[in-house]
Amino acid sequence: MRRSVPLRLAQFVFLYFAAALLPCSHAQQMPTLRTRTNLVLVPTLVEGKAGEPVFNLTAKDFLVADNGVEQKIHLDTETYNQPISIVVLVQVGRSAVREFYKYQGLPTMVDALAGNNQHRIAVVEFDSQPRMLQDFTNNSDLVEHAVYSIQPGDDGAAISDSVWYAVDMLQDEPPQNQRVIVLLSETRDHGSRTPMTEVLRKIGRSDVIVYSLAFSAGRADLFDFSGAGDGPNLLAPVKMAIAALRKNAAAAIPHMTGGQYLRFNSGKQLDSEMGMLANQVHNRYILSFQPSDPKPGLHVLSVSLRQPLDVRVLARTSYWATSTAAIEEDAPSPGPR
Repeated sequence: MRRSVPLRLAQFVFLYFAAALLPCSHAQQMPTLRTRTNLVLVPTLVEGKAGEPVFNLTAKDFLVADNGVEQKIHLDTETYNQPISIVVLVQVGRSAVREFYKYQGLPTMVDALAGNNQHRIAVVEFDSQPRMLQDFTNNSDLVEHAVYSIQPGDDGAAISDSVWYAVDMLQDEPPQNQRVIVLLSETRDHGSRTPMTEVLRKIGRSDVIVYSLAFSAGRADLFDFSGAGDGPNLLAPVKMAIAALRKNAAAAIPHMTGGQYLRFNSGKQLDSEMGMLANQVHNRYILSFQPSDPKPGLHVLSVSLRQPLDVRVLARTSYWATSTAAIEEDAPSPGPR
């Protein structure tokens, strides 16, 4: 006897939800489905002439424009002692082996970056692909062992693929944690296979801040990102972002996220730069807004103060908007997890 349509539908629904509740041994082969909201977080640092943080600003002091349109913003005032999750992303391919001796104090520097807050630190090395050396932990000894276990890699420096991989790791961290990537690499990407538009999309949909410390000073380091959030760039934001990634990935990615791009030539200078970053990480204003025009795609952001002051404002310059009702299938992360 032929089963009725309602019965078959009921069986399908039952089997679907039963499968979702069972442990899945093939989880890595299945797509991850996530719902998205349209709340955009904009971590923002305001510094004085000497690099000192400027405190006591309110939401009314900031002007945030999304594709040139001013937004109604909220300022989160409950950020004191916010937990933090950090991925230390270290290039080991190409000429990176010449830099290894400069990393002697890196575990201590990362501890200083985390500060006294609750923290979880992971270590990932990369050449033509990323490899996790240490999953998230609050054990400093394990972090130190992972850093000192790095070995020379192949002739690749897949910066974009590796940042993608680190963003994926951070997405699984507790939602209340600040998410940070510390990237130690040369300036240009060599060997990433992920399409650049997808890289922009991945970074733009995350709340990750990337801090980059580049060990290869040269012409590419002089690439100027000033004005990247200004009006004229709205003509072709994706093309401009891709051009920036190709020219100097180590600088372009932090610029998108509101992080910082620095160079170092010695272990002592690396220590100094990490100390400066530690000051930045814990003194940011957390602005947020719901876009008035959440058109899917890359949006250009600009953040400034309403009253002109002799300060520097450092904030993310773009984000990738998606439909609030959409359920999207995330692409797999490059490299093994």
